[in-house]
Amino acid sequence: MGIFSGTGDTGETSILNRQRVSKNDPIIHFTGVCDELNAHLGLVKAMFPGEDTRRFFIEEIQKKLMKLMSHASDPANEEYFLSEDEVSVLEKEIARLSEQLPKQQFVLPGHSITEAQIHIARTVARRTERLFFAANEERRLCPKAGAYLNRLSDYLFVLSQQEF
Repeated sequence: MGIFSGTGDTGETSILNRQRVSKNDPIIHFTGVCDELNAHLGLVKAMFPGEDTRRFFIEEIQKKLMKLMSHASDPANEEYFLSEDEVSVLEKEIARLSEQLPKQQFVLPGHSITEAQIHIARTVARRTERLFFAANEERRLCPKAGAYLNRLSDYLFVLSQQEF
């Protein structure tokens, strides 16, 4: 089987539940930016040394993003729903990382390549959150997914403020 099918040449694509949708559908925009965020997080993950626990934490986030993409493409399948526990894990890590942070109003990215890349991922996470809510207006999606994406950008902010 080849990498291309030609079925998307007219501006439509199939989503996981086999429904055909416009490539301009909010679900496609949301899954596309999830994919972009996942790639940025992959770069961040690669910047941490082999056994650094942040690598494993980010990889778990990447798995949740894959789950969210599946959910958006098959919103009736509860197997892809995010749970309160998944949101809580991010909240606990945010609280842990925040303990050492000084009070700041504005942050100017660019102190290191790693810190700058985390800020890029953070801004893409914010866009992902906005597109999630746009897609949610079209199709009812998992309520915890919006909370998860909101916490994700917060997590990336506090992660960017750590020592590298």
